[in-house]
Amino acid sequence: MDRMSERRRDRRIPLGCKVGIKLAGAAAPIVGDCVELGVGGMTIHSTHVPRMDEVFEVAVLPPEHGGPFMPLHARVRVRRCHGLEGGLYEMGVEIVDVIR
Repeated sequence: MDRMSERRRDRRIPLGCKVGIKLAGAAAPIVGDCVELGVGGMTIHSTHVPRMDEVFEVAVLPPEHGGPFMPLHARVRVRRCHGLEGGLYEMGVEIVDVIR
């Protein structure tokens, strides 16, 4: 990808960690993968099909062999979504608030 087509202001780091998606009214979280993380957002792969501008909570788990780190809890807003193969969806989300 060339620099002219990249619209993000902040650098994204490839991650590959599990993420729990907590939807309002859902009994159990949806499990997905956080494939990129940046200062202002992240890219998530999951089976959840979000609405544009949908807001929900996520918990990004630390890497399995990453030591005693706490999950990143955040409230996020969906900014983009498109389908992938195998019934998965890739969503780009903006971090609205970090939850402690």
